[in-house]
Amino acid sequence: MYSSYKNPHATLKCLVGISPTGAITFLSEVYEGSISDKDIFVKSGLADLLEPGDLVIADRGFLIKDVLMSRRVDLNIPSFLAGRDRLTPQEEIMTKRIARVRIHVERAIERMKKFKIIGTTLPLSLKPVASEVVHIIGFLVNYQTPLVK
Repeated sequence: MYSSYKNPHATLKCLVGISPTGAITFLSEVYEGSISDKDIFVKSGLADLLEPGDLVIADRGFLIKDVLMSRRVDLNIPSFLAGRDRLTPQEEIMTKRIARVRIHVERAIERMKKFKIIGTTLPLSLKPVASEVVHIIGFLVNYQTPLVK
């Protein structure tokens, strides 16, 4: 069989949920990189685990507001200027709060990426077990020194 597809490396991605203490609390299955973040969120089943009054912090491009509103779950997204010179004082405070939590998300993901098997190109032969590999790494990261003291 011949394929004219030039790039043998496909991007894989998953949804990572982090608790306020920095622990990895949710890992979705791994999906091909062409899937949208919203589709991963919906397919992952994470929305089914959320309860009314829960708070989700996400990036601006994470378009899940409609899914969360129907479940009465709050969504907190960093403010952006959108043509203004500066944020309002309230937006500035909230953005700083989000940034303090967001750093733990970034640090947890960086810890996962330090595992060579997912920090570099994953061999195509491991694609069928990529979700299991990511889940095991998530468990191992949780056994490291806590991110938040």
